[in-house]
Amino acid sequence: MEPMNATVHLQKDRCDIWVPTQAQTLTRMIGSKITGLPQEKVHVHTTFLGCGLGRRSQVDFIIEACEIAKQTDKPVKLVWTREDDIKYDRFRAATCQRIKAGLDESGNVIAWHHKVVCTSILKFYNPAMIKNGVDYFCLWGIVDSPPPPVFSTTVYEFPNFYVEQYLSELPIPAAPWRSVQNAPNAFVMECFIDELAYLANKDPVEFRMHLLKNSPRAIRVLEAVCEMAGWGKPLPKGKGRGIAQHSCFGTYVAQIAEITINEKTGEIKVDKVFCAVDCGPYVNPDTVVAQIEGAIILGVSTALKEEVIFDKGGVKSSNFDDYKTIKMSEVPEIKVNILKSKEKIGGIGEPGVTPIAPAIANALFNATGVRIRRIPLTPKTVLEALKKK
Repeated sequence: MEPMNATVHLQKDRCDIWVPTQAQTLTRMIGSKITGLPQEKVHVHTTFLGCGLGRRSQVDFIIEACEIAKQTDKPVKLVWTREDDIKYDRFRAATCQRIKAGLDESGNVIAWHHKVVCTSILKFYNPAMIKNGVDYFCLWGIVDSPPPPVFSTTVYEFPNFYVEQYLSELPIPAAPWRSVQNAPNAFVMECFIDELAYLANKDPVEFRMHLLKNSPRAIRVLEAVCEMAGWGKPLPKGKGRGIAQHSCFGTYVAQIAEITINEKTGEIKVDKVFCAVDCGPYVNPDTVVAQIEGAIILGVSTALKEEVIFDKGGVKSSNFDDYKTIKMSEVPEIKVNILKSKEKIGGIGEPGVTPIAPAIANALFNATGVRIRRIPLTPKTVLEALKKK
């Protein structure tokens, strides 16, 4: 929620920078380069961050504040307007994906071919990390990067698994979004897994379990969330239930979304979200629950509403009147079960956002038989899909 901001006090023999940043070392380097002072004379004071998630690893707003401070002999406090923040942001990497899979006579997956076309995050973040034309940041959740790993490879096992990636030349600047690219990749994979289960005439949970037979932690969270939500129990007409699971940064998460769909307006209301998480040993359960709840709220908002509109070579969206987010009244009831685990500890800030969008999309299919393969699931998009049913 906090716009980009920085305060810079440049003096003859030192430069102080107060900034909510994820890039302290780079901030010192930038401050040194602009002011001409040695790095040891640049003092970075990291303030609390009104959300980071990769955006504050960028230093464009810090450069701006330092350049202004260089032109004056007074401290400079720079605060972007909301319009500045939206129009000149770094955006979630756009992706378009195509999957082909083969099923045998028993409905088991025998081949998976996955083609990923995407905006490169590393192109704008650290181009030197692109190796042989592959941006692994954009593949997290499908395949992991070479050592050191970030534990963001799919835990499904396919007898024949092929992935190819093509980096687009879209000029729209991209940066890591919460979970980097795990969330959009989870949306694609978990929705497609549900489609395969339907074609195989199998329960979506049963179908997943077979593909996860060598991943006990993934199985545990699936079993736990099904017990929480009463998976398999009938729902009234107009309601749907969908499931999704994903693991990244060493943490395993499964979620079930229960929704109500108004087929006259196309509006989706997320009523309840059940979440089971295995992050290994933990100290403060309240912190874990808070991170998961926040991730789910963000994920619901992104799945249903959030969308940047581009027009005439720039960003048309400017503020919360045309960049929609969910309101407090639209936040679902959220129940979180942290599983006791002695496994290796994982991260908790990002994994919770990954399964919610596909769980909602799968719930929509469960309620209506309509499959939508893109987000956000706006009323207009849903209505158009219902008319084609």
